Amino acid sequence: MQPSTDRLKTVCGEFALLAVVVTLATAALALWFFKPYGEAVMMTAVGFTVSVAAAGALPYFAYLTFRVSSLYADNDGLMRAAMTDRLTGVLNRQGFDRRFRLHLRSLLGQTDRGLMLLIVDADHFKKINDRLGHPVGDIALKKIAGTLKKLTRESDAVGRLGGEEFVISLPCGNAEQGEMVAERLRAAINRLYVGSGTKGSQLSVSIGGVFMRSPQPFARVYEAADANLYRAKEGGRNRCTITAITAQGNGRLRGADGSPAATPSLAR
Repeated sequence: MQPSTDRLKTVCGEFALLAVVVTLATAALALWFFKPYGEAVMMTAVGFTVSVAAAGALPYFAYLTFRVSSLYADNDGLMRAAMTDRLTGVLNRQGFDRRFRLHLRSLLGQTDRGLMLLIVDADHFKKINDRLGHPVGDIALKKIAGTLKKLTRESDAVGRLGGEEFVISLPCGNAEQGEMVAERLRAAINRLYVGSGTKGSQLSVSIGGVFMRSPQPFARVYEAADANLYRAKEGGRNRCTITAITAQGNGRLRGADGSPAATPSLAR
């Protein structure tokens, strides 16, 4: 809402300036027109003209403020809808990309800041859909998304890339802080259940993450994080795999051990 508030202040300021200019111009015109009738008549006419101009501007100003604030509120609502995943309420791909770019820009010229990208993927999600049905699968996605939002900060970005895959952009001071957040998210989701009775299912997620101190293209960061997600899945699922990355040589991302990031695939 802050950008809308700033825009509203700008519009109101411009209107107030216009009202002042019109009032001064009207007063100057009254001075010129009534000057031949004497000073008393001239001053009375100027006072009347300024009063009418000022009083007439007030209802217009009130109406303008109401209409502009209403339009900005509607526009903000449309923007949020365009940037939000309908099912889960977190950011969609477009909305996340915008927030991630802002987080990347915040790294420029900073040596004590870092950024963690986490890919969160629901384990055995196809089995949940097949055994409990797609409506229950949707409930599982909503619960996962709600937990991710609840346990992250307002300044963080939580998005859904598609299917059962979520992504988080997490500004933090070092990789250890990001690891703590990832583990807290994993443990919290692992306490969730969907369905009921013998048909219930405990939820779990695998998390792959990368930490960076300098801006990197999203495609490269995602490649490294997805490779870590694969390692978490291959290692037994319901776990986190985090590494730090830097751009070296021709720009290929490398893990903390210096090995090139791979992009294997695995049924999730």
